[in-house]
Amino acid sequence: STLDEMTMTSDGIFIIDKPGPADSGSLDCDLSSSFRVLQRELEEMRSLNSLLKKENQNLREQLAARNPSCDADFARALKIFYHSMTSVRAQLQRLRRHRPSEESDLLGLRFFVDEQSRLMRNFSEQLEECVSKLKQDVAAIVRRKRER
Repeated sequence: STLDEMTMTSDGIFIIDKPGPADSGSLDCDLSSSFRVLQRELEEMRSLNSLLKKENQNLREQLAARNPSCDADFARALKIFYHSMTSVRAQLQRLRRHRPSEESDLLGLRFFVDEQSRLMRNFSEQLEECVSKLKQDVAAIVRRKRER
């Protein structure tokens, strides 16, 4: 390369490497093929994403349609019953510890008996409510089992 063949800018700087028409065509071809490959991959990803969304929706519908097993229902009912009975047991313990004071006179004893009766009534109601709820839950589970 001679200096006469080189291009010089207005500032007096020589341009040494200037892409020719063959180089830019090759670059355009490479970019175009890379772009097509990326477009194809994008379409494949979209298609795969669409299939996964459909499968996810089908699985959600199957899960929603599936009824819980009777064992799970029984376990849930028993868990609720157990928690209710814990509070009933605490009431029973309070009843056992509840004593009249040593210095109680007749009026104090009447007050104690009235309070003891109220505590017994509350205990009885709560116990009955727990057992009744368990009976209702079990009956509903058995009914659902028969309907299936």
